[in-house]
Amino acid sequence: MSWRQCVEEDPEQRDLELSQGCQYYNRHVPLVLQCGPTCGIALLTSLILKRSHTKDVASTAKNLLQGAISLGLSKSGEIMCPQYMSQLCDLAGIQHQITRVSRDSEDDVISMLRDSDLMIIYDKDKNNEPSTEYGGERAHWLLITGFCYKTPSKTPSKTPIISKTPGSLGRPQNGVMNGACHIPAGIPLLTDNSFTRASARLSPDSELHVFVQHGKSRLRQLWRWRDILDSNESVRQPKPGDWVVPDNFHSQVAGTVVRVPVITDSDTNR
Repeated sequence: MSWRQCVEEDPEQRDLELSQGCQYYNRHVPLVLQCGPTCGIALLTSLILKRSHTKDVASTAKNLLQGAISLGLSKSGEIMCPQYMSQLCDLAGIQHQITRVSRDSEDDVISMLRDSDLMIIYDKDKNNEPSTEYGGERAHWLLITGFCYKTPSKTPSKTPIISKTPGSLGRPQNGVMNGACHIPAGIPLLTDNSFTRASARLSPDSELHVFVQHGKSRLRQLWRWRDILDSNESVRQPKPGDWVVPDNFHSQVAGTVVRVPVITDSDTNR
């Protein structure tokens, strides 16, 4: 097996333009491509790279794989539920907690994303976007690193909501977000130390979108939170295979995220 971190573009070429009234918060986590059915291990490797001085992607992922197999959590690299991911986080020394989410918890999701990354299982379509058509046969781990939503306003402001400040995405270039807070899947976003913050609370007629990445794509994307949750709740049974699957698979997966607190750059330099 061979895992590798994606080489990312110059941040000056990877800004995102937001329409007026959209606010967002995101942070950078390295992108690691999976090898075989190791989507969960690839994401956890990304989080370890962010939280430590190591840059050895292959050794980090291999150690996680060997640990998962030795604990009886996996046979081929698959991590089939949040509880198994929790045990792997314990093995890696990654602080975390398992948290329940629901359709009524969008404010809670925003609150969590201000200081944590979230890992969740969903069912991916052929283009890797969330689907409810497969019943769990295309179950896949997803990492959520930030959020974006539209703030309703009767009178659109002519003032950009993003100002150019050091370390922020202040210079819009590629990609356009329309009033529905949607951008085409696949637009690249953010690099290390590039993030912005939004403090407004989610309003009733806003639609929450989240910044995501996973082991099958070189690009970060922006997806609707409810699409991810619908997909997550539709995951009932994985495709047949030589996997380690818990008996209560659906109940362990549905409405459950693994929350991993953010480690700042100053923390990693200690």
